[in-house]
Amino acid sequence: MTNGMNSEQIEEIASQWFEKRESGTWTESDQAEFSAWLESAAVNRVAYIRLVAAWKHLARIKALGAGVPAGVIPARGSWGDARFFKGTLPETHSPPTFGASPKNSGHLEPPVPDLLPPTLTGAHRRWARWRSYATAAAVLLVMIGSAYTYFSGVFAGDRYSTPVGGLDVVHLIDGSQVTLNTDTSLRVVMTKGLRRIELNKGEAFFDVAHDRSRPFVVYAGNKRIMAVGTKFSVRRESDNVQVVVTEGRVSLATAAPHILPSPGAVPDGSGEIVPRISGAESATGPAYPPVTLLRAGTVARTANTEVLVHQQTATESQALLSWRNGYVAFRDTTLADAVNEFNRYNTRKIVIDDPTIADIRIGGNFRANNTDAFLWLLQNGFPIAIEESSDKVVLRAR
Repeated sequence: MTNGMNSEQIEEIASQWFEKRESGTWTESDQAEFSAWLESAAVNRVAYIRLVAAWKHLARIKALGAGVPAGVIPARGSWGDARFFKGTLPETHSPPTFGASPKNSGHLEPPVPDLLPPTLTGAHRRWARWRSYATAAAVLLVMIGSAYTYFSGVFAGDRYSTPVGGLDVVHLIDGSQVTLNTDTSLRVVMTKGLRRIELNKGEAFFDVAHDRSRPFVVYAGNKRIMAVGTKFSVRRESDNVQVVVTEGRVSLATAAPHILPSPGAVPDGSGEIVPRISGAESATGPAYPPVTLLRAGTVARTANTEVLVHQQTATESQALLSWRNGYVAFRDTTLADAVNEFNRYNTRKIVIDDPTIADIRIGGNFRANNTDAFLWLLQNGFPIAIEESSDKVVLRAR
């Protein structure tokens, strides 16, 4: 703040400068002093610019009501009606600029009722009237800004991401909860009829709040996973996915053209709601993507349009989701797959330089970011030699 002044004091001085420039008695000496005040601190310039901006918006706001009798609210759609803009409006000064003394620009403003106490001087009356207008304009600008922020959030969506080795939990406005695994990026868009998640990369676990009027749809490339109230994870690898369902049911479609929310939704014959597709027609009527229903305890993996569904025990399913607690779990896993899994969580990559060791089977639970313990066990439990450098670890047969 300037010389220990708070924002209100600075705005008061800015208002006084504005009033003086509008008074018609502006001099070269005033201009020099005003310029020095502007240059003395950035907060001074910001305060004055805000006042000028509020005044400009106020002129537009007042013009909307020109010719409207007091107490009359124009009908919807009548703001452009000529009867609300009849009559000649008095001239006034435009907001002053920084480079020269104010001049009459010929800008027109509607008449303003004089409701100020007669005891005020002319300058004070103009000042009090201007402050009331500026306050109203500032409130309106805040409302417009809030509305813009809200609607831009609705249409653009909220984006969340984690770095390599990161883990994050996001609470959505509908009550759902999303846990993001390492190197994950997704976008959330909430509308009246649909909760849409776009999984751009990585893996996420969804604990979905029940709301049958708004399906919860996850898009991963051209795959679509939909639920109403359930718990499941989606791991994206290019355009293929792995889906693990721990509670409830979800439907998996291996093609995901543009969909419309309810009431265009139709049942798929199993109680699941499948949104109707827009712009996809066949000779026999609307075309629908193939849908696979997944129940709790199932794991599905896709390969292009093919889906492989496997029923797993609770222990096996939880092993696939152990990353939520910071672990990776291996059960009779090949060394090649285990290395690929570790590389997801670490920037220093492990490289298998000898194909003869790639098929070695291993098991166990490991901290996802503790490669040292994993490498120590490999070196001491298997015929594997390890060569480390600053950017990678190379595994070879010993």
